[in-house]
Amino acid sequence: MDRWIIVTGANGGMGRAITESLAKAGHPVVMACRNTERSMDIRNRIVNESGNRKVELLRLDLSSFDSIHRFVEQLDDREVGGLVNNAGIMCKEFSVTPDGLETTVGVNYVGPWLLTRLLLPYMGINKISRIINVSSCTFRIGKIDEYFFEPVRENFRRFKAYSASKRAILLYTSELADRLKEKSVVVNAVDPGVVNTGMITMHQWFDPLADRFFRPFIQSPEKGADTTIWLTTSKEAENYTGCFFRKRKERKLPDDMLDRENRVRLWKATEDFLEKKRGIRFQDKVSLSF
Repeated sequence: MDRWIIVTGANGGMGRAITESLAKAGHPVVMACRNTERSMDIRNRIVNESGNRKVELLRLDLSSFDSIHRFVEQLDDREVGGLVNNAGIMCKEFSVTPDGLETTVGVNYVGPWLLTRLLLPYMGINKISRIINVSSCTFRIGKIDEYFFEPVRENFRRFKAYSASKRAILLYTSELADRLKEKSVVVNAVDPGVVNTGMITMHQWFDPLADRFFRPFIQSPEKGADTTIWLTTSKEAENYTGCFFRKRKERKLPDDMLDRENRVRLWKATEDFLEKKRGIRFQDKVSLSF
């Protein structure tokens, strides 16, 4: 039976580089993209260049819980060998998802949280499955406050929302790894560094003076994708779970990120939000109890 690797945001930048590498190595890949029409040419090009016919394109909008549920249904119970939660955005203006979240938080954290939870019954069945969450060094300045699940326009700052979402996905990585430690699923996070993608150019992160300093440190999508690909495919990476990597090396997290109380509080708040807003209750086939 094929074991599929799902890559979110697989149509551009780092996601495309990850997908190309996996396809060339012969892995069956699901490209999970919001705009499937624009992504079809990319999918076809990857198939032609890799010779791998098992590259599928399915629609996934991480800002919509309905879209996430439909995506999982379309997978049709296939075994999932890997999930790369790569898709990410940083909204320039305040906006809210159909489910009531600030859009950056919805796409970067709550959407991947729900997607991962729904896919767990299809992971770790015959051998180890891997979950890789793409975070960022910006987690260090991120703050999860009272507006995280209840957004207010006046409180919105684009970088504040982005860094908070990256802090949340890292806390989630550590907590999920603990809850799955008796299962055949490993969970890790990666900081790809500053990668030359649309997020950098579109949002003009750096002013002209700062740009002259930071430009030499900006990597190509291929270089930025390297550690994620290594975590997804290498035998060595199966030995790690609950870890944070940069340039294939484990990085120590600050004490507050390792604090179990902080992680559990966020986990419960996320579940409470999903139950309150959508009536979603989790009756997993996979036990996640302590």
